[in-house]
Amino acid sequence: MTSPYTRGDSFSSEASRKHIRQALTDYGATDILFTQRGDRSAVAFRGAGRQFRIVMPLLQSDGALAIRGDIADSRVHEANAKVLERANRKSWRALAMSIDGKLGAAAAGIATLESEFLAHVVLPGNQTVLDEVESVIDSAYRSGRRPSFGDPVPAPRPADPLLGVDSKYLGTS
Repeated sequence: MTSPYTRGDSFSSEASRKHIRQALTDYGATDILFTQRGDRSAVAFRGAGRQFRIVMPLLQSDGALAIRGDIADSRVHEANAKVLERANRKSWRALAMSIDGKLGAAAAGIATLESEFLAHVVLPGNQTVLDEVESVIDSAYRSGRRPSFGDPVPAPRPADPLLGVDSKYLGTS
């Protein structure tokens, strides 16, 4: 049996947003902002010299979500509202737990804030990394070819043959 905690529906959306704000503040993030437009909600913040924006879809009713039967229309509307509220509570709770995990990894030195939230880094032009590379990745998988991300920066060559580099690549004999 699933407990309310694992279902994520025992926490209000507002409680999850407060938890997210507190976790980000405790980590040192600034300019924390929650917004909603239509069927999408977002949390934006600054940290480690970067701007981040996480966009989350919200469930919206396009019709009956509850099963119609002998229930009056007002009760169907009420049931639909409860289904939507519960689904959105679960989404906010899942986002809060995800952010907790990412901040925990960054705080422990396992990863950086940027690597944990890389898809959500806001680039100049107000697009996220995900916005910029999602179609490139999709195209690479469809074509089976490695994507090109521009001219690669040449990596420095190791100066020690013990690192497994053949001496001809080091310019020595």
